[in-house]
Order: sequence, then C-alpha cells, then structure tokens
Amino acid sequence: MKKKNTTLLLIFFIIVLMFLFLNFFSLQLLNIQDYPDGEVIFQDIVTPGEIFALKYTHSVARTPVWEFFEINKNGELILVETHFLDHGAGLPYTAFENEFFVNQDGKFKIKNMYRKISLPLYYRIGKIRENHFIYKNNNINLSEILGDTVITINVVQLNLFGYFFNKYFV
Repeated sequence: MKKKNTTLLLIFFIIVLMFLFLNFFSLQLLNIQDYPDGEVIFQDIVTPGEIFALKYTHSVARTPVWEFFEINKNGELILVETHFLDHGAGLPYTAFENEFFVNQDGKFKIKNMYRKISLPLYYRIGKIRENHFIYKNNNINLSEILGDTVITINVVQLNLFGYFFNKYFV
C-alpha cells in the first residue's frame, strides 16, 4: 500500500511540474492572418533579434521597396531598414535622427532605423503590388495567394501550454 501511495504521489508531482513548466515558459509567435476572417497565413516561433522583410511594388514609382522589421525581446515590431531603387513621390527622401541614408548595392537604403510599429499591423495586399513576406527560407507571394485584401501581422506572447493547445486543439 505504501509503495502505491508513493507512486501516485510521484506521478502527481511530475504532472504538477510539467504543468508549471508549460505554464510559465513563454515564447513569441510571429503571426500573419487574413483580415477580418482570421485565417492563418503564416505562423512561426521567433526569437528576439530575428528579422523579416515585406517587399512590394510602389504604387507611384512602380519599383520594388523592401522594409525590414526586427522583433525585439519585448515582442515589439521595429522597422529597422528600408531599401528602394529610385527617388520619387511617396518614397523616402531623407533619414531622421540617428538614421543614415546610403547608396549601396544599386539601392538607396535608410539604415539604423528604430521605428516602433503598433501591433497588430494592418497591411494592405494588392494583386498587382507583388507583396511578399520574406522570413528565413520563406518567400511568400501574398499578392498571388490572397489577391486584394488586408492582413494583420502580430507578435503574440504565449506560454508553452497555450502554444500546444492552439496548435493541436484549435
């Protein structure tokens, strides 16, 4: 009888430890969803310092523009760099504060940016704008997949319990 109680107590202790671990260990998810229906287009676990890019064709200049975003340790989205091919209406013309403007690799670039973006970021996708989401080895042509729509880009803080629950039960 004593061995049975000890075994049950050990199992209970292990379950409590697992629950505590899953509940208190948190992670960040980069989440892209179609708006307003919420269909998930992309989702991945991210670590602070990781960068992704949004590329699109500028509506006036009709040339590509790349915007680079970093996810910081607080789960905030920071615009850190912009690249474009030409000057013109609606395109950047100068750098501000600690930013600097360079002509490098055949592109104009604004570097050392630190512009916090309010989340979720509502982002318009256009069929003819060649909107791309670029992250690690993924280059998703959002225009081709979604057409004319709006997406939301968000960084979500979840504990491991919430992550596994959402991944396997929702």
